[in-house]
Amino acid sequence: MGTVTYFILLAVEAAILFWSIRSRQAYRRERGLIRIASLILFAVLTFAGIYKWGFQYAPLLILLVIQSAAGIVILARAKDSKYTKTGTIWRGIRNSMILFLALLPAMIFPQYEQPAPSGIYEVLTTKYTWTDTSRTDEFPDEATGRKITVEFWYPDAAMDDQSYPLVIFSHGAFGFSGSNDSTCTELASNGYVVAGIGHTHQAFFTRAVDGTVTIADADFINEASRINAVHDTGNDEAIYKITRAWMKLRTDDENFVINQILKLNSVSTANQILPSIDVDQIGLMGHSLGGASSAQIGRERRDIDAVIVLDGTMLGEEIDFANGSVVLNSEPYPVPLLNIYAQDHYENAVKYDGERYNNFHAAHHAVAAFETVFADTGHLNFTDLPLFSPILARALGTGTVDELKCINTMNEVVLKFFDSYLKNEGTPDIQKEY
Repeated sequence: MGTVTYFILLAVEAAILFWSIRSRQAYRRERGLIRIASLILFAVLTFAGIYKWGFQYAPLLILLVIQSAAGIVILARAKDSKYTKTGTIWRGIRNSMILFLALLPAMIFPQYEQPAPSGIYEVLTTKYTWTDTSRTDEFPDEATGRKITVEFWYPDAAMDDQSYPLVIFSHGAFGFSGSNDSTCTELASNGYVVAGIGHTHQAFFTRAVDGTVTIADADFINEASRINAVHDTGNDEAIYKITRAWMKLRTDDENFVINQILKLNSVSTANQILPSIDVDQIGLMGHSLGGASSAQIGRERRDIDAVIVLDGTMLGEEIDFANGSVVLNSEPYPVPLLNIYAQDHYENAVKYDGERYNNFHAAHHAVAAFETVFADTGHLNFTDLPLFSPILARALGTGTVDELKCINTMNEVVLKFFDSYLKNEGTPDIQKEY
């Protein structure tokens, strides 16, 4: 809608400019009426649901309000202003540029329809911010306990006495707790409680329950960008040490959140928000770096029943660095594991590492392992970013696949896998390629 709106308003601006030059009149009063009418029309279309109100339309609204106020002032004047060709052309160019800037957010972040969940439950959401007092947050200038904000998606089952499996989601580098909102919603609609962790200072942003916004640490962004550009990281000890530190932060976050949720679940209160959780059925899921930390938690804890890695490298499999390369864990991976790969990721792993690639090595030594490759995909096709901002997603890394179809298929595979191992519905039928 942002692009369509811009070209419509640009056409109106061009028509006014042409009309004014041809007749050699300023038509300031007519311009004022058009500005006021534009604001009224925008308000009507927004209330009618044609425009889905969001932050991306705020600059346009501000512009229309200012222009309408100016239009009212012009209409109150007795005479029109003097016409000059140069002034009229300059005004048209200026207004076109201002319109572009006002609608740029709506073009970068277009309104879109979220994939419809397939489950029977209405999905509710809530948020908690917890402080891990056992750790000192290394990022702020002032040493404090580490604050972690967690988003929840859960089935609306107030009258339901049953317990639901728990799934923990961990976002990738520069992601955020809601990076895979459609996946979390799909799971919750099918009877799961889903917790999305915002890894403070590694997330693009986190918003605590008190409204405090924390953006990603600049040094982390620079390090991650540099390392992501390296194909073969297994022979670089400096990279090994950096990623170990990332993994320590992430796994500590996930362990803390899991323990907090289990603690919350064990205490029944009158104002309890979340439904009862089946503590014997816990799954982990993460994208990119979040997939790596989730896979590592699957090794460390005894209460994890299934793990999904969404296009991530299982960095936790690297347990040492010796003789110029990483040493991989030889112990069998202890829980059912699903790796979902973007086509370029899978092909590069085969090309540069072969059987020694972390994920392949873990899968070959797992109690149960599945892998699937999504054709014509890129790294960010396994998040909601291609829906939220197609322009940004293409710039940062997507394939030529239909974005909505890819997300819907991924969500179907994720649900199928967790249903198998968290709801005991048998071995999942997962294709080698989609």
